[in-house]
Amino acid sequence: MRAGLKNAGLKDVVALAAVTLMVAGAAGCSSSDDKGGGGDPVKGTIVLTDNSAYADKLVKFQEAEYVKIAGLPDQAAAKTVNDALRGPLDWSVKWASATLLPEQRTECKGRSSVIQTKVRLGLRKGEIISASNSIQMIPCFEGEGGLPNVPVTVDVKAGKALTADDVFDSKTLEKKGLKKLWDALSGPKDDWKDCELDDIQKKDFSPGKRDGDPIESPAPAGVLFTEQGMELIWSTTGTSCNNFTFTAPYDKVKDMINKDLYPRLLAGAAAK
Repeated sequence: MRAGLKNAGLKDVVALAAVTLMVAGAAGCSSSDDKGGGGDPVKGTIVLTDNSAYADKLVKFQEAEYVKIAGLPDQAAAKTVNDALRGPLDWSVKWASATLLPEQRTECKGRSSVIQTKVRLGLRKGEIISASNSIQMIPCFEGEGGLPNVPVTVDVKAGKALTADDVFDSKTLEKKGLKKLWDALSGPKDDWKDCELDDIQKKDFSPGKRDGDPIESPAPAGVLFTEQGMELIWSTTGTSCNNFTFTAPYDKVKDMINKDLYPRLLAGAAAK
């Protein structure tokens, strides 16, 4: 099912990442020229909005939020981490265009589907930055637009997005390790059971083509790190049994997280 439409996420670098600001109305802003009060460049973890339109794809953003780490001195690292943080928005445009059926395009009559996104910041200071981006589409044809909630975590010091292999101890992604992880999590497990969903597997932490879609979708299972602990977010395209969040404090998952990453998470959670 296509989202219910078938019938119708160096010392100087660390210092620069220590400020969190909310910036509104910076439509289409993706450069390092963001300005704060008095015209000075904004530095740190910021939330921007995008109102770009893609007429050829019949898609447009409406106050679509995304995260950017502004003011990083290493331009290559800045591009890598910021591309990853904006990735959910870029994917949503590709998905909406690639899955648009000919009869739906006809029904739209030149009108565009509207994509709105809402950011929730997790760790926002220090070397590890984590955020989730909840995506919703209002289609230009009759139907529903249930798109996923996509978490992204980046390592500012290393200049890269973290994968499940970076986040977890290698044994955690094995069958027994995933069972241990599941047992440590709190959340709507009865609803999960009622939905008759399979146990989480290692492959669920990687992007892939699902439900016959022509392009890859983000990993169904993603991780968000917050000041309180870890969240495992299960979210896919669709409008039923497609969005679950499970949580655990850091001390309950300590032995399951990469031993080099764990102290950096605690440092980020404690940063003021």
